Amino acid sequence: MIRPSLIKKTLFALMPLLISFSALGQTYAVSEIPPGLKKGADVILRYSDKKLSIEGLDKAVFKEKSAYTILNEDGFGWAVFNESYDKLSKIRAIKIVYYDANGKVLKKVKSGEIEDINITSSGSLYDDNRIKYYEPEEYDYPFTIEYEYENPFSSTVGFRNFVTQYSEGMAVEYARYKAEFPAGYELRHKELNGMEAPVENDMGATKVLTWAMKNEKAIKEEVAGKSAYALAKKVLIAPSRFQMEGYAGDMSTWEGFANWQRKLNQGRDELTPKVKADVKALVAGVDNDKEKVRLIYDYLQRNTRYVSIQLGIGGLQPFPAISVAENGYGDCKALSNYTYSLLKEVGIKSNYVKIRAGEGEDDIITDFSSAQFNHVILAVPMEKDTIWLECTSQQAPFNFLGGFTSDRHGLMVTEDGGVLVKTPEYTAEENAQIRRVEVEMDAEGNAKAKVLTKYRGRQYDDNYLIATKGREDQRKYLLNTIDIPAFDLGDIRYEEERTENPLLTEEYDLTLRKYASVTGKRLFFTPNLLNKGGWNPPKDENRESSIVNRYNYNDVDTVVFKLPENYRMEFEMEPVEVESEFGEYRLTYNFNPETNELTYVRYIKVFKGTFPANSYAEFRKFWRKVSRSDKSKLVLIGNT
Repeated sequence: MIRPSLIKKTLFALMPLLISFSALGQTYAVSEIPPGLKKGADVILRYSDKKLSIEGLDKAVFKEKSAYTILNEDGFGWAVFNESYDKLSKIRAIKIVYYDANGKVLKKVKSGEIEDINITSSGSLYDDNRIKYYEPEEYDYPFTIEYEYENPFSSTVGFRNFVTQYSEGMAVEYARYKAEFPAGYELRHKELNGMEAPVENDMGATKVLTWAMKNEKAIKEEVAGKSAYALAKKVLIAPSRFQMEGYAGDMSTWEGFANWQRKLNQGRDELTPKVKADVKALVAGVDNDKEKVRLIYDYLQRNTRYVSIQLGIGGLQPFPAISVAENGYGDCKALSNYTYSLLKEVGIKSNYVKIRAGEGEDDIITDFSSAQFNHVILAVPMEKDTIWLECTSQQAPFNFLGGFTSDRHGLMVTEDGGVLVKTPEYTAEENAQIRRVEVEMDAEGNAKAKVLTKYRGRQYDDNYLIATKGREDQRKYLLNTIDIPAFDLGDIRYEEERTENPLLTEEYDLTLRKYASVTGKRLFFTPNLLNKGGWNPPKDENRESSIVNRYNYNDVDTVVFKLPENYRMEFEMEPVEVESEFGEYRLTYNFNPETNELTYVRYIKVFKGTFPANSYAEFRKFWRKVSRSDKSKLVLIGNT
């Protein structure tokens, strides 16, 4: 049975590409690996030869022959053969051989042992994606897999890029990629992260570009740094002119690519008479266009659900709006097109936007127009701003994009073609967590606390799903996430406001056993009850990667302590203030002798940004100060 975690190759285009190559007489003995390549490696790409042969506007073949030496259990995923295909492509001529540490054959895999599996996801209704899959037994480490195959395909909207180091712990002994295409055909490419330009060979009727790399050490992912994939040398490869199931286009510019998508969408906005009547009745008497959009978005969420549909060009072309109207479901393309059609019916213009979605996903390469997208959302331009709609979710707030699609570029399809646009970036104050805790302590160090927390923006997005769960799941979640040694959890309450600035309110009661330690007439305790967000980044004098903070956020924790009778602070606490290019941090203490209350306020604001590697020492200094302050203790002393 297929293990999804072992599917190792990420496809950035929306259809598979092809692979094959010719051997160089490798023996794959581990003793022949250059010693320096083993350091920090779990797997070593011994040899990879890939060739892309473009035979026409809608026809190409990709071939690969690769060998990976698996050094330990962490590299086992690369010992699994898995290549996907669909009705526009095939996987054929597969050969798989495993070798021991000395380069002797362990097993030659028979064709009948290779599984052919439908990889339809649980959320997919229609999907013609399949996978050729073989998982070996776990041989004694180290061992090597060598495989080759061919992948002919009848769509040229996207080609596989030249990437070898997909993840941390992978070293490369030798890798080569050849692209062969007719003279006069424009194959565009972009080298990243120090990848050298290709060697060009003009063979008259054919042109060949060849990229190669060798002896690349494993990439180490550094704290708060870029991923190994983002740091790896790579080449992006894309056509200018292309064709898919009879639809020809030109993606040499973003406008041209969007114009091709516009053609795919044309004539797919017809609705049923009932739906037309429903939406017109829905907005009857409403003069405000933004309110009309909100009502229609609510109608969409109440009457449709998301399913994945990936059938041939259906991976890029939306199903007709009338199909969604009749069936009540669709994928991101179909539901966005359906919402576009609903809005059009009531006289409101909107725009289909292709985007690369994913929490923490890197933005697209904006100066290289190509099929870098995996999702679709809808933009509704207003007079002063733009409304953004996530059409696949029945729970997403109106005009709110969470971490899945915010703060990145998308390709907006317009009547004339299209243009790159940027989705909203939320400020630190919009991504806020505001908490108030009231704590009543006794002289034995026990306490009772009432906690009220409000989450907004990205922090709402990170937490709102718990509000949709049952009470028992909510209780388990809090028991697992509250970082206090000994406590009992009392009443729980969650409340959502799904507005443009969505809000999640979380309330619960705590009984804290021995919250403060007692020594004679003194009580020792940490006033930072629930948000010890500081951490200690490790020392790194040889930092190579930039420092990445992916989004702004702001936390404010106010903790009010009702101190035991006849107790006071033994020492007055000085405020703390830390400022840097990475963020701001403040602590204040205010004791009111009349009420015998201590108010502790923790404030932190973290700034989004990419910072140079040589600022890591300051980055570490900032977070170490935060961590020390978060853990600071207070001492109360009794008067008797």
